[in-house]
Amino acid sequence: MILAHYTQPAVAGFPRRCNVGRGQQAPITIAGAVAGMRWGLLAPWRGHGGVRPPPIYVATLAEVAATPVLRRAKHCLVHADGCFAWQRGGSKPRPMWLHVDAPIAFAGLTATHTDDGVAAFAIVVSDLAPYAHPVPVLATTEWLAGGVGSDLFDTPTWRAHEVSRYFEDLAHDDEQCIAPLGNPAQGSLF
Repeated sequence: MILAHYTQPAVAGFPRRCNVGRGQQAPITIAGAVAGMRWGLLAPWRGHGGVRPPPIYVATLAEVAATPVLRRAKHCLVHADGCFAWQRGGSKPRPMWLHVDAPIAFAGLTATHTDDGVAAFAIVVSDLAPYAHPVPVLATTEWLAGGVGSDLFDTPTWRAHEVSRYFEDLAHDDEQCIAPLGNPAQGSLF
């Protein structure tokens, strides 16, 4: 399951971003306050030879319920105005920018790792046809209360348009990341 990049509106002291990638800092809301955190939760344990498992960037609701580090994490809101997804069909998946007409909040989980003291977050995702990988779920304010039922999520009407692969390079963080390919008036609704 992959969610490699998303976009973020301007939020309380944080500039708008057109390309937020794994391991980067982004604003989240927890306990009514906005804070900058790293995208990628670290498990609190180390494996054989002191090796740390890879960071957790995204998780499904089933994984949240089954994974101790995610069950213990606090619920948060990840500020966003869209995400990138790969649409199935044709000879190969096409990169798309999914968005709605207003700033949104993805359901997120946050924790501070004891080794490095860095606060980090992961995004909760769900399958959405016709996309090749799960996409973020939009949280309601009830998500912050700690529940994990699917009724805590908004079901948006995503708007989508095809974009170039320009966004895949994290050095690119400008409007070209989300610029439509071809005829912009030909976007599709989901």
